[in-house]
Amino acid sequence: MKSIKYLLAGALILGMSTPAMAQSESYQTALNPIISALEAAPDDPKAGKTLIKAYEKTFRKDEQAMVALANVYLVQHKFDLATAIADNIISNKKMNGTYAYLLLGDIAAIQDSIGNAGAAAEKYQIAISLDPHNVAAYERYARVYRHVNSDLAVKKLEELRSVEPNYPVEATAAEIMLKDRKYAEALKWYDKADRSILSEDNFYNYGFTTYILKKYDAALDVVKSGLAKFPNSEYIARIGMMAAVEKGNFADAVNFAQKMFAGSGKKVANDYAVYAKALVGNKQYDEALTNINKAMELDKTDVEPLKTLASLYIAQGDETKALEVQQEYLSKSKKATSNDWNTLAQTYVAMADKAADKAAKDVCYDKAMEVYETMITKFPSISDWIWLNESNVAYMKNDADKVAKIYEKVAAFEEAKTSLDATSKEYLETVYYGLGYYYSKTGNQELANDYYKKVLTVNPDNENAKKALGM
Repeated sequence: MKSIKYLLAGALILGMSTPAMAQSESYQTALNPIISALEAAPDDPKAGKTLIKAYEKTFRKDEQAMVALANVYLVQHKFDLATAIADNIISNKKMNGTYAYLLLGDIAAIQDSIGNAGAAAEKYQIAISLDPHNVAAYERYARVYRHVNSDLAVKKLEELRSVEPNYPVEATAAEIMLKDRKYAEALKWYDKADRSILSEDNFYNYGFTTYILKKYDAALDVVKSGLAKFPNSEYIARIGMMAAVEKGNFADAVNFAQKMFAGSGKKVANDYAVYAKALVGNKQYDEALTNINKAMELDKTDVEPLKTLASLYIAQGDETKALEVQQEYLSKSKKATSNDWNTLAQTYVAMADKAADKAAKDVCYDKAMEVYETMITKFPSISDWIWLNESNVAYMKNDADKVAKIYEKVAAFEEAKTSLDATSKEYLETVYYGLGYYYSKTGNQELANDYYKKVLTVNPDNENAKKALGM
């Protein structure tokens, strides 16, 4: 764990209390061997001492460089060493001190177990008073204050915009909300933002937020704007690929994917898995198979690509292979849904459609109904929906008695509910009318009429039921 800690230090120190735009290449370069020395000997208190002394001698008059060194200690939670550097800067009348107070605010924020933000916000405010253009201080203030008073946090960003007119207040406010996974609130802020001043990261996070909220049209609109400004952004293109797949815009998804894969950033298993879905939808089956295999190679624990593989076989008309893959997926997945099981049943139905004779068709239909019976035990809360799917299979098999028995189960299931929503009423209307028709054909008109009357209790405007009752 300690080695990981130091690796994180290398990634974080230059982005904490020292604004990225103000960093000097010379001290960044000088910090790298210090971090490497600490990584090599994480438990040695003398590690990097010589390098650190040389660094301090070289940069002792550079406030930003000394704060960057302090951030090495801060990431290690060596608060005393970090604080000592901040205090030395503040006591030095030749230095402004704004970054030192920013550092002290970061220390207070990390040490604050209560989350009241007071101590950290106080330090950030001093940093702002020493340099009203210290963007990081305003942002840190807003971030630590978001739990205490989100309105005040945003007002602090508005204060920044008064001195930095092009500062993207709305985008920063949105990303503060994102850190708390308040996606709906984040989206409200993003939608208020001036897209002309959004960064590539802003566009990525904006698109991701709309995607998470399943607003795929909005996601594609954000992606379009983002790529107009950053035409080679593989990250924005990634969101486009994902949203386009969800929309079924497979040709567009393939185009987004090609832009994404043209970038040099790291690609993960999900990238190949989503691309494979796009390729299947675009009928590029060979390329889809290559990407499915790549996804499974990169993440051997993820069985989700098996679903795409099964859909590929179905698209190619090979239900036998599709069944094998679907069954493998269902046996391995811990998050298989009712739709996944329904897909298996529907594959049997598709096989029945192709069967040459009635006996072969019936075998497939029976298999489908077995799947639905299994689903009843796995998803009892949606038994009505499952039974109605099963009744469709029984109907295809010309088994009217089976259909009637299933309808009676659905009727009992809905009637047991204390209240009926629109879907339940629709189900009852369907099965009541179906049972009325069944009993009228089997010679029990009295019972048939009872069911027709029940239809009118859930939908008084059902003309077929009225006609059957001679009304």
